[in-house]
Amino acid sequence: MFFFRTIRFKIILLYILMSAATLSLFSVLLYRNFSHSLYKNIDDLLKLKAAGIVTSIEAYREAHHSEVTRTQGKSNISRASGAELANLVDRWIKDKSSDPDLINFVVHVFDAQGKPIASSKDLPDSTTMRPVIFEYVLKGTPRFDNFDVLSSEGDKLSLRAVTSPVIERRRVAYIVQVASSLTAIQKELNNLKAILILLVPLTSLLTGLAGSFLVKMTLRPVDDMVRSIREIKADNLKMRLKVPLTNDEIRRLSETYNEMLERLERAFTSQQRFNQDISHELKTPLTILKGELEVTLKKSRTPEEYEGILFSALEEIDKIRRILDNLLLLARYDSKEMASAAQPVDLNLLMEKVAAHMKILADQKQIQINYLQNGTTVINGHENQLRRLFINLIDNAIKYTPQRGRVALTLSRDNDLAVVEVSDSGIGIPDNELPYIFERFYRVDKARSSEGFGLGLSIAKSIAQAHQGDIKVRSHTGLGTTFTVFLPATSP
Repeated sequence: MFFFRTIRFKIILLYILMSAATLSLFSVLLYRNFSHSLYKNIDDLLKLKAAGIVTSIEAYREAHHSEVTRTQGKSNISRASGAELANLVDRWIKDKSSDPDLINFVVHVFDAQGKPIASSKDLPDSTTMRPVIFEYVLKGTPRFDNFDVLSSEGDKLSLRAVTSPVIERRRVAYIVQVASSLTAIQKELNNLKAILILLVPLTSLLTGLAGSFLVKMTLRPVDDMVRSIREIKADNLKMRLKVPLTNDEIRRLSETYNEMLERLERAFTSQQRFNQDISHELKTPLTILKGELEVTLKKSRTPEEYEGILFSALEEIDKIRRILDNLLLLARYDSKEMASAAQPVDLNLLMEKVAAHMKILADQKQIQINYLQNGTTVINGHENQLRRLFINLIDNAIKYTPQRGRVALTLSRDNDLAVVEVSDSGIGIPDNELPYIFERFYRVDKARSSEGFGLGLSIAKSIAQAHQGDIKVRSHTGLGTTFTVFLPATSP
């Protein structure tokens, strides 16, 4: 039962149905074309025979007319005389009864009123012209018809007949009907029909078997992929699928799955490191807080000592709160909860305010902040979030720039992008550390600074991406670092 739900079965079934539909359509067209061809051939033959019979009758009449004229000196036969015409046609048919060309044909001759004059064969129900045929040929146009009659032995015969009017002096003088049996044609059509009815399901079955083999060969790489995927666990995410040396959907599927595994591995590794880092970051203040409280409880202390211990505990609690606030902010960015209606923001004005605000912090280390802007640049965004982005970058630059250093801020425009650069003359970042600086809780060298939690750059990156922008970094150890923020700008 499970097999009937597989894609393998669906492909085979679809293959069979398409083959059956195609063969059925081909069979119908073949049968119709073959039938049309057979009927056209017999129609041409009947039409030719009818024309020959009319010519023969007319020649017979002319010969008889000449004979009478020669023997009697004049003709007393009127061409319009129905009785004379009936006698002549009856005599012609008797003379031609043994003619090989007419053995397989039935000839009927009717007068202008549709009454039978003569018939080459005595077939019941065939010597009476049907009214619909008579009315049609009176207009002077031949007509083809199929009808069934009884033979002299009582057997049912199917005939194909052409009924042709003979026009004399612009009116119908008499009507000739030539019919031929359809037994041979029907036999050929029945044989063809039987062959096609047998051939369509048989061919569809064989096609299904061939399709099953082809599907098995085609899906073999997928089966190999399934076996490999089942072997991948959380502890061996480095395992990759074998990519076939082809340029088809299976190769793209393998490459896409391997890319997904790489993303999962990075996410899993990042999650593990995040868990370790947050555990470490929270463990330190909690350990300090616990230790201070335990020491406090060992003996009585003066109010001043209790106050100092409480202030220290409050600092550690505040540190924990700031860590959790930053994590909550990042979680909101990740879940797109920070998305709200954007408004035009003048980056030049915003950067001037941020530079003036951060100058207070820079003055404490005698660091000079220079801001250079090139025209007014407006973007659609959230001013408070953008302010936090640039504050985090500038705060990071001040933190890792030594005394009497320099921080440079520039604002420019590159086509449809606003470009903000934050450069410092600080200690720089080693090349091997650059790929990780935007990860949460990551600090290049924790020994160089006891401040911060390694979340500032992660928050800045998330804010830039929330504004459909990005942040790039370049750095040289001992020479400084430059963070470049790209944000989509509005039309000038």
